[in-house]
Amino acid sequence: MKAASSIIGRRGRVIFPDIADPTPEAQEAKTTFRFHATLRHGGSMVVDLADLGRPELLGPFAHALWRICQIGGPAGSVSTAKAYVAATRRFWTYLDDRHPALCRLEQMAPQHLDDFAGWLSERHTEVVSYQTIAKIVGCLRFVHQDCPATLSVLMLSRLHYVGSPYNPSKPRDAYDDHVNAALREAARRDVHAAHNRIVTVGNAVRRDGPIEGGEELRSAYRMTMSRLELDGTISFSKPIYKYLYWLRQEEGLSTGNLVDELHGHLYLNLQDIIAFLVMLSLTTGIEIECCKELGVDCLKNAAGGHVDIEYIKRRARGAEWKRLRVRDGGSGTPGGLIRLAMKLGTEARRRLDTNSLWAYFNDGRLVAGIGHPSAESLARFVARHEIADAEGQPINLVLARLRKTQKSHWYRQTRGQMESFAVNHSKEIAANHYADIPALRSLHETTVADGLKEALDSALAPKLLMPEDEMRMRASPEAAGLPLPAAEIAELLNGSQDLWLASCSGFYASPFGRAGEACPVPFWGCLECKSAVITASKLPAIVAFDTFMVEQRASLSASDWQAKFGQAHARITDQVLPAFPEAVVAEARTLAQNRAGLIHLPPELGAT
Repeated sequence: MKAASSIIGRRGRVIFPDIADPTPEAQEAKTTFRFHATLRHGGSMVVDLADLGRPELLGPFAHALWRICQIGGPAGSVSTAKAYVAATRRFWTYLDDRHPALCRLEQMAPQHLDDFAGWLSERHTEVVSYQTIAKIVGCLRFVHQDCPATLSVLMLSRLHYVGSPYNPSKPRDAYDDHVNAALREAARRDVHAAHNRIVTVGNAVRRDGPIEGGEELRSAYRMTMSRLELDGTISFSKPIYKYLYWLRQEEGLSTGNLVDELHGHLYLNLQDIIAFLVMLSLTTGIEIECCKELGVDCLKNAAGGHVDIEYIKRRARGAEWKRLRVRDGGSGTPGGLIRLAMKLGTEARRRLDTNSLWAYFNDGRLVAGIGHPSAESLARFVARHEIADAEGQPINLVLARLRKTQKSHWYRQTRGQMESFAVNHSKEIAANHYADIPALRSLHETTVADGLKEALDSALAPKLLMPEDEMRMRASPEAAGLPLPAAEIAELLNGSQDLWLASCSGFYASPFGRAGEACPVPFWGCLECKSAVITASKLPAIVAFDTFMVEQRASLSASDWQAKFGQAHARITDQVLPAFPEAVVAEARTLAQNRAGLIHLPPELGAT
């Protein structure tokens, strides 16, 4: 059997090149329990299950794993394929522990999967248990496709679901703005230090030797660097290194980090790489696993001070390749930062013959690419820069939190504009995974509170009439825009419907009481009423009432005064008085001070 992709020949004929038949490979996996897997998203691995035993049961599982790792199968990456292998091994450990006699597919029953779920829960977290049972169920579904008559009807029904879902874990939170700024500054300092160590100091040391020490030591240092450049790395076994080591001891100089010091003049180290990752993630928001896989050809379409970063996001099935337009300039810009990493990693990349952006020296050897920096390495970065949280404790640096930190910072800057916030994912994902996090909860609560207050103020705000508005309404009552018949507009403006602090367009149609009944609220409730109409003629009474409220501070506690007069005082000082011309307000203050013929308080309140 031959399978191929089509190619158009010179005469327009379709030619199908020969491709090896996968059937022998699949059969070999089923009988030897070993196979080589090349995953569709890159990378390869050898799957070897020969040590598990139970060959009649293991054969169908090995064949199912082979299919899972093929193009179109659920394992598109090495990490996913390894997870399937690990789940299979856990299942065999469970069988050895609980069911040593189970050796054939026909013997499997739903109870075995349910017991396996309970066995896992005793040894692993909910997430690991659920993911493990899900992979075993997935393998059994492939087994059923290969051997349709093997599994029982009850077992097939059990394969329709995985198990009891686990409680979702808490969302990963962002670092606060203080930690964000500290991380940015720490990363910036380390990046500049790496550039100075390799380019400036490195060139000087290779030419002249170090500043400290005598001429013999400096000469030995230059020779050691020459040997390092020739071989790529140098170790304690080299005579020239031993000679330099001895000379430094003789002169009382430090020798503890001599290997790292020598290589540091030529290569980046792991601490430098952590700084680059921190700075790149906090300035672009690219997922940390995508930052780790950048190549030296990731910059595209540089123009106008901007450049595209092309990267692969393996989780985005069907749309793995992404591009992000960023600023391009000095090392403080994302484009300039990547160019600096390219420059400083050139020598290591040449020796390793790699396309990875990250080529560096670590633990005595040159390394290409980044796995998972150890907790100790990340803690060392934090300790060197004394980065602490709000309680003054050293932070736990988790690189996967940097994207959310950048997102939450951008969210605050754009005031929640989803068009700017949702980059390379949907608005729903942006809202659920990046906006709905504890770090932004106070911002959301404040926004909701401000919105409700604004809506309430808008709904209850009185109608303010400037002098020119009064003149217009007197001339054209039918265009007054008030909830009154045109015939009653003149009476309202002449004062026949005046209350203590305002004219009223509906004293018997109050929004606070029943229709047809008198308004039931205190007289200063006019300031919160949509039926109130405040004209310039009422300003002296309003100013006098405000003065009265301020005087009441002396006889009431702060909480009592706020509860009784706080809202009315804020309405007068923040909304009513600023709306009128300064000259009109000044005249009202003069009349309020004289109080000649001014009735601004009900008799019972004035008596108190």
